[in-house]
Amino acid sequence: MPSDNEARRLIDSQDGLVSRWWLKHNPLPLNQVPGKLTEQNLNLHVNHFETIDPTTGLPFCEESPFISLACGTVERDAMAKTNFVHTARHTALWFGTRFGAERVAYLYTCWVILAPRSAVEVQGVAEEIRDLNTYRRYSPYQTEGEVTAKVNVPANQIRSCEKWVWDRPAGDMQRQWEYLNTDFTEPEALSNVRELI
Repeated sequence: MPSDNEARRLIDSQDGLVSRWWLKHNPLPLNQVPGKLTEQNLNLHVNHFETIDPTTGLPFCEESPFISLACGTVERDAMAKTNFVHTARHTALWFGTRFGAERVAYLYTCWVILAPRSAVEVQGVAEEIRDLNTYRRYSPYQTEGEVTAKVNVPANQIRSCEKWVWDRPAGDMQRQWEYLNTDFTEPEALSNVRELI
């Protein structure tokens, strides 16, 4: 578990969020990026995260070029004619505390550009793998509402870092502090919407 200073340093260093593959191979071997961004590797990242990779002998998660981001999703119960909302924050905190095993979680709020359809080989866009119109193959983890970024999320797309602490007796998470990124670029910078008179 990182310290408060280490959690803030991710923003201050301007490195952004980087994949485990980048962390293990720094500097990043850029010529290997295309060979890592494949449908097979995305499937391993999403559905077989801890499977041993026969080429490295390590769990795939140790060499994954993808970064899991929580974005929330809706689960439909057709029998009950009800939709259940799984918020991004709830999902991120559940994973951040290692499913309740840890007391502290650091949550980074950020934005990425989503590909309008599957574009695994394009590094600059994230995959909305929860979208059943695009990713139709069954996944037991669909309700986790995951978006996968590729290789890194630039620092200027990270709005803040929040420290959350799980109060076990009360059974809830409480935010202790929020550290804002002074170099954050609002996603509206990409908007092509123009004002009308």
